[in-house]
Amino acid sequence: MKHKILCSLVLGTFVFCACSSNDSTGGTDRTLEKYSDSNASLWRSLAEKGVSEFFEEAAAEGKFVIGEPSPAPAKSRCADSALKMDNYTRYMDELESIFEEGSLVEGVCGQALSLKAGEVAPLGVNLIDSIKVGTVEFWFRPGEDFYDEPSRTLLGNDESRLHFFYKDGALVFQKNHADIHYFAMGKAELRDGWNLIAGQWGDGYLSVWLNGKLVDKIKHDEGYAPSLRDKPFGNLLVIGYKSYCCMEGPGQYEGMTTSGSFDQFRISSIPRYNIENAVEQNSFAGDTIWILDTLRCCYDSVVVNPVVPDTNLSLWETLNRGGLGYFSKQDLPEVSPFQPGRCSAPALAMDENTLYFDELETIFREGELVDGICGKAISLKDGEVAPLGINLTDSITAGTVEFWFHPGSDFAEKSVRTILGNDGSRIQFLYQDGQLIFQKNHHNIHYFVKGEVVLDTGWSLIAGQWGDGYLSIWLNGEKVASVEHAEGYVPANRGMPFENLVMIGYKSYCCMEGPGVSGPLTASGAYDQLRISNIPRYELEEYPAQDSVPEMVEPEL
Repeated sequence: MKHKILCSLVLGTFVFCACSSNDSTGGTDRTLEKYSDSNASLWRSLAEKGVSEFFEEAAAEGKFVIGEPSPAPAKSRCADSALKMDNYTRYMDELESIFEEGSLVEGVCGQALSLKAGEVAPLGVNLIDSIKVGTVEFWFRPGEDFYDEPSRTLLGNDESRLHFFYKDGALVFQKNHADIHYFAMGKAELRDGWNLIAGQWGDGYLSVWLNGKLVDKIKHDEGYAPSLRDKPFGNLLVIGYKSYCCMEGPGQYEGMTTSGSFDQFRISSIPRYNIENAVEQNSFAGDTIWILDTLRCCYDSVVVNPVVPDTNLSLWETLNRGGLGYFSKQDLPEVSPFQPGRCSAPALAMDENTLYFDELETIFREGELVDGICGKAISLKDGEVAPLGINLTDSITAGTVEFWFHPGSDFAEKSVRTILGNDGSRIQFLYQDGQLIFQKNHHNIHYFVKGEVVLDTGWSLIAGQWGDGYLSIWLNGEKVASVEHAEGYVPANRGMPFENLVMIGYKSYCCMEGPGVSGPLTASGAYDQLRISNIPRYELEEYPAQDSVPEMVEPEL
């Protein structure tokens, strides 16, 4: 059972989000069903009432008091490896007190809080203040049945404003904001004994750490921002309870429990780990993750009455300043027609299932024509842009997007490149740190598939497809990666005339949180023969190799 978050923008001021199930049968969270008849009464109560509502009632009855964590110990009591209070410590809890459930056991320093599967421990920390720069750290020891479930919550807020969990061998640190989920996620092997887990932000990255070693990082410039929904305990940190809500980004759709012991929880106002000298230990190369769209995405690109900008600016700068409304006063290039009989067998061809075909032999304002896979090809330098004569305004239930690409001489000088697609990433191809990515956004949801590839210095046939039960990406006829996927292509519908325009070379910061890309992108290379079809062109079951890439004279790029 999968769930999604429904978000609406009200008068441009407040954003309201609610978790709901997309299960048409109206089923409930299976985690709630599992613990509804158990002795885990607190888990059941939280699931039925909500975290904030339950603790608001408890506080009114005098059963729960915020702001009384277990005090930090004397300096002489803990080993050097334990966490300590200092001038940068905002919150410190020795985790030597319990609420209704759990027990005290021997910890890293003094006693520790031990929870069985289904037991819950709310902390005396309600993070209602913004924290521009920070680190969250705690010690954790897995319980005997910790690995009996594929995913376990560790510590955090039910809305995932700060949240740690463990899923299929990966450690996840998630930091949600209004309508956007950021997360760092990497493969990490927990020790049977005590593990020091940390997440931090404010040094240009969002990162997650295990026992002092970097697990994963993404570029990130946002501070911690609390939830502002008029709920007194909406930002309460809890161990052991997590509903299904707000975890679509890392690909978690059901509630979770924990199992293990926790000791020494510390929140600091500085980054505690030096990311500049860190090497990622076990980067997680999962095939897919999908994430909520952000309402700020693309809205600031809307130009109601576009004005033709200064032509002395590059097209990239023009689009970045004025948005896609620029094209309202421009004549887009004509699609270069397919010429039957001119191309050899390995090249693409028109047939009855072809929706769009462009030989890519016309240019707009920038770029040049070079020898291609068949006739001429468009060549773009870093920062040049080629809008195509294709505006994908119709839905496509099943389809394939294919094109030939030849990397430029400086292609590898940047760690991430846009290759081809739409600025809202309704269809987009990226290349990031040796991985080829095909992204297919929907309203408020980012789907993508990625895999490691080696792009040759010559021509490569790149393809992405959907409609056969999967979202998949292909290189030279070989499958790179695929994930289960049942959605067709749906165009953006935000009232922008060219919001579904296919472009080469331009990509704003928008709508790329899923693959972990947060900055604008450029391209570098040559492109030939773009074909968009209404069928999947590649057979997933057999994985047949296509015709080999022909020998080509290398164009000067």
